[in-house]
Amino acid sequence: MRVIDYHMHTYFSGDSQANPREHVLQAIQMNLDEICFTDHRDFDYPIDSFELDIDSYYQEIKQLQEEFQDQIKIKWGIEMGLDLDHEKEINDLINKYPFDFVIGSIHVIHHQEFYYGDFFKGKTKEQAHREFFEETLKCVQTFDCFNVLGHIDYIVRYGPYQDKTVDHRLYQDIIDEIFLTLIKKNKGIEVNTSGYRDLKTCGFPNYEQVQRFYDLGGRIITIGTDSHTSDRVGQHCHEVAKKYQEIGFEDVSTFTQRKRDI
Repeated sequence: MRVIDYHMHTYFSGDSQANPREHVLQAIQMNLDEICFTDHRDFDYPIDSFELDIDSYYQEIKQLQEEFQDQIKIKWGIEMGLDLDHEKEINDLINKYPFDFVIGSIHVIHHQEFYYGDFFKGKTKEQAHREFFEETLKCVQTFDCFNVLGHIDYIVRYGPYQDKTVDHRLYQDIIDEIFLTLIKKNKGIEVNTSGYRDLKTCGFPNYEQVQRFYDLGGRIITIGTDSHTSDRVGQHCHEVAKKYQEIGFEDVSTFTQRKRDI
């Protein structure tokens, strides 16, 4: 099984100062087979007004592809914040540029983001988590412009609750519908290794949910560190690849111009 890092952020994202070249050097050091840059674009992040300079981003990654072509495969992608209030703008942007790979992530629900806590005000943990999964289902049913759904347990990171973990049993019917919709649309999921930092024992989602995705017929899967600093590139990626093999996956999926590589 190949080992990849298909979720990385650089100084083209508003929340990172990392030099993309340093990411590449670290990926080579970590003996990765392929990487993909996926800097952020959200149309409605209430406090952060940062807007990705896509043209400059593209040119810099193209230069790195040429420089390191004999050492590692480098792809160019984007992490697109899926938002039902901006369906046309999102589709127009993705179709305008030659991205190799698109992560679809849920960062905002009806102008309320998770990071700063507005979304959680006045909600129990179960109410907040249920709304998150219900909105995720609506987004994967609506959008076709992405390749994999990013960090399906993203909600775990935030919330003013002593125990932030997700009890998947409470929402498994919704999560199963998310997985079945992705499978029907020939889309996949990632294991986001930042979960090892937040949960200590696994990524987002946990391996029980990855097994569930596989058992339902899902075969498109990637690995991503969600690294915002170069030292995190490749972290836990070899470990995740090994777990994928144990679950039954033959290989990870990689993409070129938004098409799955054969």
